[in-house]
Amino acid sequence: MLSRIADSLFWMARYMERTDGMLRMLKINLITALDRSGQADFTWLPVLKIFTSLSPEEMERLSRNSDEVLMYMIFNKDNENSIRSIVGKARENTRGAQDHVTKEVWESINEFYHKLNEPGLEKAIVRGEQIVMLSNLINQYLLFTGVAEVTMPRGQGWNYINLGKFIERGVITADILDIRFSNMSTDLANPSDVPYWRNLLLSLNCYELYLKRYQGSLDGHNVADLAILNPQFPRSLAYCLFRLDRTIQHLADEYPESSDAVKKIIGRLRAKVEFADMESISSVGLHTFLTEMKNNFYQFSNALGKTYFAYN
Repeated sequence: MLSRIADSLFWMARYMERTDGMLRMLKINLITALDRSGQADFTWLPVLKIFTSLSPEEMERLSRNSDEVLMYMIFNKDNENSIRSIVGKARENTRGAQDHVTKEVWESINEFYHKLNEPGLEKAIVRGEQIVMLSNLINQYLLFTGVAEVTMPRGQGWNYINLGKFIERGVITADILDIRFSNMSTDLANPSDVPYWRNLLLSLNCYELYLKRYQGSLDGHNVADLAILNPQFPRSLAYCLFRLDRTIQHLADEYPESSDAVKKIIGRLRAKVEFADMESISSVGLHTFLTEMKNNFYQFSNALGKTYFAYN
């Protein structure tokens, strides 16, 4: 496979995974905003910090206006990280690799793009139908995921898609944890922080899993344990690294010599999480640990570029 095609598939998957993370965060925070209507403690700052490059002053201006945040993060054409822009980038990458994806994958992304550009979709915000709109867009992403899962052949293209998907998912999980925990008290067992834990779990789509695994009330240590160390939770750092390691092993079978460097990187990174526990993470500091993890994901992505995509 040409490096240009591999790169296109990799970034198509990253953009689509980023879209899903943004949509889920927007929906959960909008529900929280409606629940706390009129209360001074709600702010969109955590979402704006993760998914925008706005200045602190611009973030503060937007932070308490839900409709403006949604317009900026979903539809704004001048925002390179708006959902409309990201899905457009995913579509262009897919177009460039169209011979290496199934017709159904191309059609699902193309349909997503046109849905975002439907005349009048933005009016859903004015009509007060924001949650319905966000739910429909999330379902559109799930359609893409399901179509890719059942139609894509398990060859090189599928491996590059998984690399992009799980790098982006790992970065988003680390970002959400870091921002959410930084807004809470330093006492992870503080009962006043329970609404934050619930919001965080909903943002990661693991609230039900948490309730089934951990009996009792919401607890910060258990939330962090689930999102970082639980290998059965598909958005945890441990699971993302497991999938990346397995994908690299598949690619190494085809490119044994060129894959040695990335195999070592992902092996060290996976061991860093696999042999950690909440006590060792707390001793380092959660913020420090998550920052290092994000940097490690970026370093691994750069190494992939040099190995498989011919980046300089």
